[in-house]
Amino acid sequence: MTRLLILGATGSIGTTCLNALRKGLAPDISIAGLTASSSPALLSLADEFSAPAEYIDGSDADKMDEFIRKASPDIILNAIAGSAGLPATLAAIGCGCDIALANKESVVMGGRFMLGRAEEKGVRIIPVDSEHSAIYHLLRGRKERRLIITASGGPCIDRQDITSVTVEEALRHPTWKMGRKITIDSATLANKGLEVMEASLLFGFQPDDITVTIHRQSEVHSMIETDEGAVYALISPPDMTLPILTAVQGEGTGLRDIVSPLPFEKGFSLTFEPWKEERFPMLALAYEALRTGGGARIAYCRADECAVNAFLSGKIPFDGIANAVREVLSQGFTEKEPSSYSEILEIDSIARERAEALC
Repeated sequence: MTRLLILGATGSIGTTCLNALRKGLAPDISIAGLTASSSPALLSLADEFSAPAEYIDGSDADKMDEFIRKASPDIILNAIAGSAGLPATLAAIGCGCDIALANKESVVMGGRFMLGRAEEKGVRIIPVDSEHSAIYHLLRGRKERRLIITASGGPCIDRQDITSVTVEEALRHPTWKMGRKITIDSATLANKGLEVMEASLLFGFQPDDITVTIHRQSEVHSMIETDEGAVYALISPPDMTLPILTAVQGEGTGLRDIVSPLPFEKGFSLTFEPWKEERFPMLALAYEALRTGGGARIAYCRADECAVNAFLSGKIPFDGIANAVREVLSQGFTEKEPSSYSEILEIDSIARERAEALC
């Protein structure tokens, strides 16, 4: 029996995981503990799954460390949203627990410092994002040349004028049901930008060897191109249950019928389109931040969070998100990779101050 601790249990990833356990899709997983920052649903979940639960903000590393040690899990699912997920990831690493990581900011902001800490502790970082889960499984034993990461294009892809996009339109994602911040990031392709940076750090690819393609059906989750020129793809319905359970329990460990089979007998279409920098400047800015280095990646994460919050609260227009991030990145963030959590916090604080002044 695998004892699973879920951080951010009431968000979209945590909810999807718990729904899968309710359905009996992974009978060898039991819940060792649950956390959330504030949702009242946490207490009823604790009763339902007979598990300890605690309200912990992801940024409270000391409290998180204490709860993890008491829960004594075999693996931790970090489903905390945004930059608050990094301290929680570092706490989990400190406890020596393997991590099924759904929090991409942990990798983008923590960078080589966080990944180095995990290696020192012998902790496995297993990606949960469907794109990185696909890459994780596709790369095994192949001589790869480049990664091809798919993007749905979000709910506003066909809009010619993005200056008037409303909050309601930007939250109307055509294929995925996600939290508000990540849904806005999908509309701007900032989410894909974070995934490009995460893929570079996790799998060791240079920016020029990571291609993004618009794939509206969200059924091809990522592809790799080998040295021979062949392309391998992972294809499944747009359902996060599969990458979550294979990250937590492991591929080839008896999981069955996690997602519905694709309807090959009826036929279906898969399409791919190039993305345009003028339409999706946030993705171009992510590549720029990745090429610049650690400080720029951290600034990108923080500026995007501030700008998205400002858009959701009506303070700036939709295109103001990219304008704010571009301005913050232009203010000379260091190329150097942070060597400590305190250095990460310092860069993060400066980026927040500058972003909030613009929003």
